[in-house]
Amino acid sequence: MKWRFAMTALVILITCGICDRALAQAPIWGEAAMQPSPHTALLHEMLIYRRYDERAIDDGGRAEEFTALSQFSYGVTAELAFRFDLPVTYRDETAGDSGGGGEADDEFGIGDSQILAKYRIWKNDTAATDTQRLALLRGLVIPGTDDAFSMDSSNDSFNPILGIVYSQVTGRHGFNADLLFEFDTDWGDGGDVETVNTLRYDTSYLFRIAPEAYTDQTKGAWYVVAELNGWYETNGDNQLFFSPGVMYEAKRITLDASIMIPVWQDLDHRVEMDIVLAIGARISF
Repeated sequence: MKWRFAMTALVILITCGICDRALAQAPIWGEAAMQPSPHTALLHEMLIYRRYDERAIDDGGRAEEFTALSQFSYGVTAELAFRFDLPVTYRDETAGDSGGGGEADDEFGIGDSQILAKYRIWKNDTAATDTQRLALLRGLVIPGTDDAFSMDSSNDSFNPILGIVYSQVTGRHGFNADLLFEFDTDWGDGGDVETVNTLRYDTSYLFRIAPEAYTDQTKGAWYVVAELNGWYETNGDNQLFFSPGVMYEAKRITLDASIMIPVWQDLDHRVEMDIVLAIGARISF
């Protein structure tokens, strides 16, 4: 089942290649202050593989996930855009020796969805392709079908998001940095449940390795990407990843691929990740 799921999602990515032009200089995992033009839609389809270890304490279990993440953005005005994220996940989990003799358990469901509004409050275009931009983010996390598919410790509530993102493009260089706060609204009965707020923080650097300069004959551009992606929760859980990647931007499509490598994981309420791989396609219409 997991291979059929992976192949179906890959076909979706390839099919997206026939569509219109995609945005440039936006990172693969983090946010960017760029957004679709007014009345233009942008679709970013990603196929993500995650591998976890030690599913239960000291039992030596293992789990793998395949996620098809759809991010649909729409530009309302030159300053305002909305985005909806929908992750669909299949998990293949095997318990360790103390957890059922190595029995396998499959799960399929929807992770936490997200509605995000991006409002650009400042823009400074310093050249034809150079820009500096600052945008505010506001959104809502919608709980999925299973807590296990959530990046946060709990996904039982509709949680508001507030954030800010800065982007800059100078020649062949691109830089992005964002901060997003997710506020937990699940207080339980009488406040018995611990409230866990989340801070997400990302920085990214993109370098256009080819061409050195755009010309009328340019058909596409290659970028290398380096990101730092972090999650901190007020219950003390903290994760930081280094995420190198590569991106190819053509007139009608942008293809990207990345790997997330754990740099720091101090988790008491969730399971540590071993590695994350992703391929994606961005198209606009």
